[in-house]
Amino acid sequence: MKTNYPEKLLPVIRYLEVNFNQPLNLTNVAAEACLSPYHFHRIFRAVTGETLNEYIRRLRLEAIANELFYSKPSITEVSLDFGFSSPQSMAKAFKQRFNLTPSQVRECTSLEAFSNLLRNSKIGHSLSKNGHVSFPCTSYTGKRLTERSNPMEIKTFEASQIAYVRVTGPYGENYAPAAGKLYGWAGPNGLAENTSIFIYHDNPEITPADNCRTDICLMIDDGVTPPNGIELKAFTGGKYATIRRVITHKSQYSQAWDELIAQVVEQGLETDERPCFELYHHYDPQTEHSDVSFCTALK
Repeated sequence: MKTNYPEKLLPVIRYLEVNFNQPLNLTNVAAEACLSPYHFHRIFRAVTGETLNEYIRRLRLEAIANELFYSKPSITEVSLDFGFSSPQSMAKAFKQRFNLTPSQVRECTSLEAFSNLLRNSKIGHSLSKNGHVSFPCTSYTGKRLTERSNPMEIKTFEASQIAYVRVTGPYGENYAPAAGKLYGWAGPNGLAENTSIFIYHDNPEITPADNCRTDICLMIDDGVTPPNGIELKAFTGGKYATIRRVITHKSQYSQAWDELIAQVVEQGLETDERPCFELYHHYDPQTEHSDVSFCTALK
């Protein structure tokens, strides 16, 4: 059955509209949409165009703008009420969002002045009929996410055994020593050409970057025993949504993941709890260019 992700996220959107100024637990928020926390952050971004944190911050800043205009609280008071660590940090975020200072909004004495101020800002907001600011937000219903020349494929991977070295830390960092250890063993044993995958175990919006886990892996035949320092486990295989991209800059990895999840959402495919992974067809250590398939599990 096709999954309607905008519909699934609607309870989350409504919940956030009311509770954006409360401490939020991502696991509980994901449960509102009956989604796993592991996949939630990318699905939310694919549907709304914003990360969860970006979405919440925008709602807070929009509420602050209305509060400053209509109620005229002190800058310190409103920054604390809306969870900022200091008036300075709130003012910086406000300036980035609206190209205005909080004081400029607070000092407006009429709707006409407020409207003119917003129109003259770089963002160019307008006023709604009820006199409140009408802030642009990403549509999350009935939206075609992107147009693509390289469509997603659905593939089934066979179960296998994998030898791996675990890296704990920010995704994309300190992989070379782990890969060196793995291939230092695999090369002399004729295994360097085996299928290489990087498995990602954690959602970086839940798990602190320093605790995120990546497994640098090679698929190997049953009966092969790696030495101490290289672990062994089963790869269960199964159905995955995949896209294949040539990567020439590190920033393109996250772009490819976002594109894959956008297509999963667009086609209404139901994700599975198995961790996502990258399958490396080729990697050039001199240029750091790679030919990679990005794979996320499906039910």
